[in-house]
Parts: sequence; C-alpha cells; structure tokens
Amino acid sequence: MFFRFAIILFIGLSYVGSAIAEQNTSYVYPPWKHTWGVRRATPFKLRMFVGNKTTFDDPQGLACVRLDAWEDSSTTSDDDEITVYGVNSGDNCIIYNSSMYSISIYGKEEDHTKFNRPWGIAANNSGVVYVVDRGNARLVKLFNNGKQLKFVDETGGPGDVPGKFIDPRGVAIDNFGYVYVTDAALGRVTVFDSTLKLTDIWEGFIDPDGISVFGPEDKWSYYPYSSFAVVTDSLHQRIRKLSLEGELLAEVHEQDLNRGEINFNFVTIDFHSQILATDKDNGCIHKFDRSLNYLTGFGRSGGGDYEFDEPRGIALHRHFGQLLVAERHGAQYLWIAVDAPYINGEVEYSDQWQDLLVDFRITEPATADIDILDEYGRFLARIVEGRRFPAGDNHFAWGLKIPHNLDRPAGYPDLPAKYKTDEYLPSGKYKLRGRFKPVYSSRKHFEREVESTFNIK
Repeated sequence: MFFRFAIILFIGLSYVGSAIAEQNTSYVYPPWKHTWGVRRATPFKLRMFVGNKTTFDDPQGLACVRLDAWEDSSTTSDDDEITVYGVNSGDNCIIYNSSMYSISIYGKEEDHTKFNRPWGIAANNSGVVYVVDRGNARLVKLFNNGKQLKFVDETGGPGDVPGKFIDPRGVAIDNFGYVYVTDAALGRVTVFDSTLKLTDIWEGFIDPDGISVFGPEDKWSYYPYSSFAVVTDSLHQRIRKLSLEGELLAEVHEQDLNRGEINFNFVTIDFHSQILATDKDNGCIHKFDRSLNYLTGFGRSGGGDYEFDEPRGIALHRHFGQLLVAERHGAQYLWIAVDAPYINGEVEYSDQWQDLLVDFRITEPATADIDILDEYGRFLARIVEGRRFPAGDNHFAWGLKIPHNLDRPAGYPDLPAKYKTDEYLPSGKYKLRGRFKPVYSSRKHFEREVESTFNIK
C-alpha cells in the first residue's frame, strides 16, 4: 500500500530513484511506488492544505506513531500509516495529520492552552501526546482520539523547586507511560508518571536539551530487555547515555569524534538501540551504536537530495525503519538502509594453510552475500550467503578453497576450468564483492554493493 501520509505533508513531488553508490546510503529515499515520489515537505505544499493558518516557522521537535485508533486488525497492509506531530515553535502550534488525507493544527485557537515557543514533543500509540511549552515553562498533556488532538492536563510552571521548570526543552515517553523532561536552566531531567505525578529528578547536566528513551520490553526492540535514555547537553557538544534510574552509562563529546565543531540537537533511538542525533550546524545526522561508538555521519548542509537545511527534530517508526527529520522550512522522509564504506581482503600464509582475511564496515545491521570473482569479474565462490552482521567493523577468515559441492547462484556461468574445487586458488589477482541488504522494509528495494581486489602469490 502507498504510504499515503506522504501525500499530506511530505509532498514535494519529484521522482526519486535508487541511491547512487557514491552517496552514503545509511538512509535512502523510499521507492517511487511507495510514496509516488514524495519525500520532502515544503512551505508551498503546506499552504495548499492549510491555507494561511500557518507556515513553517522555526520547526523543532518531531514525533511519529502508529495509532491504535487507526488499527485494522484484519490486515497488515496499513501498518506503515503513521501519525506525525511536528512542533512549529515560531508560530506556537502543532502540525499533525488527523487522517491519511488531511492536516490539522493545534494550539492557536484554544485560549486556555495557547503555546508560547513549544519545543519538544513525544507521543505513544494509545494517543497520548506530551508537548514542552518552553515559553510557559510547562508540560502539556494532549490526547489524540484518532481524529483530533484535545487538551488533557498540564504540569510545571516557572520555578526551581521539584516539578517546576525554568527552561524546559526536550520530552520523551517510555512504554510504561513515564515522561522525561529536560530543563536547560536547571541542568536536570524531571520524571513524571502517566498521571503527571513527579517520580524522580536526575541532576548533573549542563544545558540539557534533546532526550529519547528506549523503554523496557518495548515492542519494537531488537534488545527487548534493554532500557536507557540519551540526552544531549553541554551546550549541544555532548551525548550522555543513562539508565532509567538516571545512572550514567556512557557519554561522547564532540572532541571524541575529531570532526570539528558539532551541535548535537534532538536525538532518537532505533530498533537496534542505535542512537541518532541531528546536527543543525553541519546539516547532518550523527549515528552511534548502543554503546555510543561512532558509526557514521549522514548528509550535509543544503537543500538538495541527501542534504539537510538545519536539521532539528528527528523521529523513527521502528517497525519499518521510517525516518523523519524536521528542517528550517519543512521536513524530510527517508528509510533506514545500509552503507558499506569498504570491504578488504588480505591473504595470510603459513606452512600448512592459506586464509583470506576479510574486513568490512557497515553502518547498519544487514544481511550479506560475499563473493570471490576472478580478475575479469567471473564468479568463483560465494563465501557468505544471507548471513546477518552487526553494524560496525566485521572480520572473518575464508580458507581460499572452492568447495566441491558449491551451489552456484542462479545466473552465474560455470566455473572456469583452471579453478579446481577443494584446492587452493592459484596465484593471481581476484575481486572481493559484498552485497548488503538492510533488515527493514527497504531490503526489498535496496542493496549496497562494494568491491575490492586482492592478490594471491
């Protein structure tokens, strides 16, 4: 089924083909048939749907969910149809899709709930939405019945006592309903339960801003018993990983990356507990593994394909790997894919054996087919087939013998006569080819191929 929400908000109609090999392919635009070429919000298209009610004005937080109210248990074909909430901070409102065909605006007409510089936003599939109303120093609770947002409750107000705020910024919600709010001025994270009762305060931060939480027993988690929070702080130069009791588990500072000045802004956590942070100054997304080891930087400043114009809020639908990124004048919609910066092979010799040592790096967990070809590109052996590898650096050894029971993939010609099975490959030049497929929906439409050469003496 077409991802119809794109017709509403992310609606810059232009054809998008497969990602080119020279481009970092950690994230790619969905295929044309999935979105009819739609992958970017624009002020013009927003105006087509809402007229003069609002325009993009300092977008900030972003959240997306699959609403229970939209669920049709008789089919799975609509499971990728999500509700997206975007904070339009400069115009003091929330922009969201009230159906797969219409856009609504909340926060401008209800006098008693008017926002003043709203910032962070979080939501869950039951319809609960939390908004940090920065200018009013409060946390607002809303509810979406599947058609529209309604005010439920609020807490906070100006002050430095527990439960009050001076400069609240980010908000996150876990799968048990606990709500986590950063306060830049007070240097802390305040935790509430689902009734907005204060339950905990985490101290020791410097200007904390973005926050995301990976709750215990989360439905869409590769590590179902893992739980943690990530917070950007230290004037947007640091990311901290904490337990849900506020204990520091790991941290990374911009200096650790040796990539110049970085502005870590909003953060989110994907299905594999990997951490993504937007960088408004450099127009990119920084990606880390679950231990905050750096994996890749994606994108650059600009308005073209695979470029971001001051990226801010970021949100993921973990089930299908749908990624949304807010920008200065709109937003973008991408899929999680995989990039393979390199694959290398080096032969190691001894008196008794020869081994090909294979090294490669991937930016996302992926399944791999890895082949050996002769110098003319003719297939000799598949040394890995359909094996799943984790993100990061991977290594293994192959014994340089073509097995006698080799099952040749369809479409490859017979083995050239000079290559004998169960014997070491003769001296010469060879190619090592890796094909990597992501583990999300994009695997049906995308693969990343990378090659290198090696020599046998």
